[in-house]
Amino acid sequence: MQNGGQERDKGYSEIEYQQFRARSRMRSVMSAIGVLFWPLTVPLALLSRLSDVIFRSCSEFLSLIPYFPGVIVRQSFYRFALESCGHNVIVEFGAVFIYRNVSVGSNVLIGRFSIIHHCNIGDYVLIGERCTFLSGSRQHRFEHLDTPIALQGGQRRYIRIGRDVWIGSHAVVMDDVGDGAVVAAAAVVARPVEERTIVAGMPAKPVSRRGQV
Repeated sequence: MQNGGQERDKGYSEIEYQQFRARSRMRSVMSAIGVLFWPLTVPLALLSRLSDVIFRSCSEFLSLIPYFPGVIVRQSFYRFALESCGHNVIVEFGAVFIYRNVSVGSNVLIGRFSIIHHCNIGDYVLIGERCTFLSGSRQHRFEHLDTPIALQGGQRRYIRIGRDVWIGSHAVVMDDVGDGAVVAAAAVVARPVEERTIVAGMPAKPVSRRGQV
């Protein structure tokens, strides 16, 4: 087993995510710089509370600012614009929130070009690049063949992403993901994911549980 583990680790090197350390100099510097952007971000955040159209326009506009200082500007904006937003939230280039009445916890990473609909996100959540979080799986009705799908309406709901979750790149999430779960890259979550469960595939199905050998 030891040799097998070494074989799997061949070519990998350890990395450390400084932005999630409790006492990180990087976090302190980013917070200080964020205050300097308040004359821009606070008025935009207050304006965005008037309608979802204004909010989405601001979200898309700010998503186009490159990594630095973009992550600082976006963190400052969402701190005031969203229904609630914790500290140390990294929203990378191209990531967009569709609605403002959602909540995001603390120590969250939202990868590049991700799309967030009605989704409440817990603490310590890692979201890979190009992930999509839809407002449930019933946004469009299609039962009636004599009416275009676009005219049949639909339903939407909030989905919940629990604490300590990792969502792999290109995943599509349409239902709740429990605390401590892992969603593999390119998985399509159409049913709730239980706590500490690792899911993969289209549709996503359990393949293992965290902590099991």
